[in-house]
Amino acid sequence: MLQKTDNRKNMLFLLRGSLSLIVNSLILIVVFYGTFYLCHSGYNFCYEIFGPVVAEEPPGQDKVFEVKDGDDMYGVAKRLEKDGIITNSAAFYIRTKLMDEDKIILRADIYTLNTSMDYETIIDQITFKE
Repeated sequence: MLQKTDNRKNMLFLLRGSLSLIVNSLILIVVFYGTFYLCHSGYNFCYEIFGPVVAEEPPGQDKVFEVKDGDDMYGVAKRLEKDGIITNSAAFYIRTKLMDEDKIILRADIYTLNTSMDYETIIDQITFKE
């Protein structure tokens, strides 16, 4: 009888240890995957802010875009993304905020923009700097 109890205790000990190992391994895998995903997403977002991002490879498509009086840069960025001229409105907007110039002012006009233009070229066309 004593031997059966010892065998049962040993089995429970091994089962508990195995289950603990499996759970800890799964937690570790989830943490590593989450860290990788966050790093990868952060890198891609930073590349879209600072890199030469285009919506299409050259020659691209010409699209007519209007900047109206009273438009703000965030609204323009949203419309540029909706029209397929840029790929990420948030990255475009942040790039305009991080530029060296003290003040960037939108010029109300009708522009012909190409989907193969990078963010800096688009910003240069639709703004003037003080």
